[in-house]
Amino acid sequence: MFNIPLVNRLSFLFFYLMSFQELLGDSLFTGIVLSSKTKQPISNVNIYTNQKSKGTSTNIAGEFSLQISNSDTLIVYEHVGFEILSQSIQLESKKITVYLDPKVISFSELKVIGENETGKFKNLETKNMVSDIAVKDFSFRTYSDIGDVLMNEESVLIDESSRGVKVVSIRGAKQEEMSFMYDGVPIYHNGRSVMDVSMFDIGSMDQVEVLRGGNEMFPGSSGSINFVPSINYGNSMSLYQRFGTYNTGNFNGGLSLGNDFLSLNIGSGKSKSVQYYEDIIDSDIIQSSNNNYINIGYRPAVDLELKLSHIKNTRAFKNYYSLDSINSNNEISTFKIEKGSKKYGSIELYFSDQISSGEDKISIFQSNRNDKRLLTGLHYKFYHNNVFFRLNTKHSKASSNWEQDGIELSIDRKDIAFSSVFGVSQKKSKPGFEMKDFILSINVNNIEDIKNNESDLVYNANWENSGVNFLFSAWEHLDNSIIYVYSNVGNSFRTPSISERYSHAFRPADWVSDSLLVESKMMREVGIKITSTGKKLAPHFQGSMSYFSYMYKNKIKSIQYSASSMLFPLNNGDANISGVELNAELSDVAKIFNFRSIYSAFTYSDQLSFPMQPLNMLRNSIEFNLGSFKAKVTFKSEGSRVLTTIGEEGLLENNYLDKYQSYDVHGSYILNYRDFDISVAIFGQNIGDNSQVLDGISIFDKRIYLSLGLQWN
Repeated sequence: MFNIPLVNRLSFLFFYLMSFQELLGDSLFTGIVLSSKTKQPISNVNIYTNQKSKGTSTNIAGEFSLQISNSDTLIVYEHVGFEILSQSIQLESKKITVYLDPKVISFSELKVIGENETGKFKNLETKNMVSDIAVKDFSFRTYSDIGDVLMNEESVLIDESSRGVKVVSIRGAKQEEMSFMYDGVPIYHNGRSVMDVSMFDIGSMDQVEVLRGGNEMFPGSSGSINFVPSINYGNSMSLYQRFGTYNTGNFNGGLSLGNDFLSLNIGSGKSKSVQYYEDIIDSDIIQSSNNNYINIGYRPAVDLELKLSHIKNTRAFKNYYSLDSINSNNEISTFKIEKGSKKYGSIELYFSDQISSGEDKISIFQSNRNDKRLLTGLHYKFYHNNVFFRLNTKHSKASSNWEQDGIELSIDRKDIAFSSVFGVSQKKSKPGFEMKDFILSINVNNIEDIKNNESDLVYNANWENSGVNFLFSAWEHLDNSIIYVYSNVGNSFRTPSISERYSHAFRPADWVSDSLLVESKMMREVGIKITSTGKKLAPHFQGSMSYFSYMYKNKIKSIQYSASSMLFPLNNGDANISGVELNAELSDVAKIFNFRSIYSAFTYSDQLSFPMQPLNMLRNSIEFNLGSFKAKVTFKSEGSRVLTTIGEEGLLENNYLDKYQSYDVHGSYILNYRDFDISVAIFGQNIGDNSQVLDGISIFDKRIYLSLGLQWN
């Protein structure tokens, strides 16, 4: 299942770390943490003794175990959404039940609007719209991968190609404008034209963070996605099987073993899907994938954690009509150290080895690509009163070796990035609107390409880019709500990726390319957020509205080769995109209903510069929570869009897709038996069957899925 040498190394480290762990405590203290309001388990509760010598956190079922010593007299329970609780230790109780009261939001905390404690977008990222999605929720178990989970977020568009690849776009951005991270570590995808989010199995994830707009580590991005791996310091097991129309199905299973200090999480998954051409016999399009992961965590102290993770995804695609085939292999191995200190600040160090390889046969073109990347990075944060400083550095070396019909390309890319953040964030002191944040971000980036063969298609190059971003925010606290307003402006530059620079070598002979220019962008955004805070208010409300404007110079546009997955980029001159994003949520309506409505509308200077981006997007959903039974109905609407393709004769053609509307229905039932949760779920996608045809392939078609699950904690 895994690369054997790597598994051996991971196993050696696991047992090596285990040998260091001493049982310092004299007793084992266990229990479960529940919400006093809903009586539901609370995960990720930080638990430590009054001496702060020992610490742990609750698992997804709210359970914990903690080794304590005779000198410990109190246990403290702490969670961002609940009031802190301190209790005396009662060793005579074998297992206790702890209830936490929901927290009334204070002036200094707007994390409830979308920021979390375990991800990367948590401190002072309120200048952007942030979504935190707990993928471990049973309601998502009819979804096969992360792409399915993301499709219902505002300004987030998932484009699924005929070869099963799921490409995400935020605010009309190309893939190269997006930044992707695995536990805060950048993910490399320069060697391929797209980043396939379906490579991430749901079973390996704890949560997914979506940030719209740039952030300090990737200021040039139009959006960022951070995949947070599952590291459970406890024992658990899960098995899920999904069946669907068009012979679609997937299976995944995971196992976690650990205690307060050590965690081993392993899992594997397989999937298969089929699509068909319209009115063509024996034209199956088959896509299959295998996903494996291993995550190891070690916490020798409350403020220190070591993480080791490895994910591997292999994909196979076969189009029996065009005879196209694609085989790919993606691996990410990361070692990370996290150390916190109230006096000296917190620091994160990471080392990551990433591999992307495979063989493509598209039309008459057959290529082999092998891309490797080694990354090292550091994140440092320091806070003193209301003043803070953050520093991010990254160094990477990517090696790309490609071959197609005798044409060989070999090139190395060195990337050094630096960003620093200075700011002031003050607490609320008096009635009326007051300044909350004033933040200045500066980033510098140096990229160098070095060719490794004699090909005339490859040449050395060097780029130095820099950008700056200003943020100002203010807020007001009313009797039952908090109002937060913000504005930010900045500029950024984007160097063409390796794939963009050299894809012309693999183009049809009659399509010639010039060298791509650096793409620059001026970004502006204003927004407002409102959230209710009353402890006894029902329903709870939170809403947001933002306006953004991106002005591009030398916009890089991708053109698709007709009836193929080949993408060819070119500079399309200047282009602008602006938009309005609206989000409104009502939760705990009559104690059983949750309602959410999100709307995004976009204006383009030239829609052809933003392929497959709709004019508007609407998502309305209502959830029913009846204890063990849950149901969700979602209405989706997307405006018209356009895609430019190249025909076999080298001529450009604009393909227009009509407005698209659909209904999705999801229902699930969970049976609790002792320590086991048994789930049955059904998911109907586009039940109105409002499909369209592009290049002879039916898209947006109707699909039904049945999912069965078993989980033990």
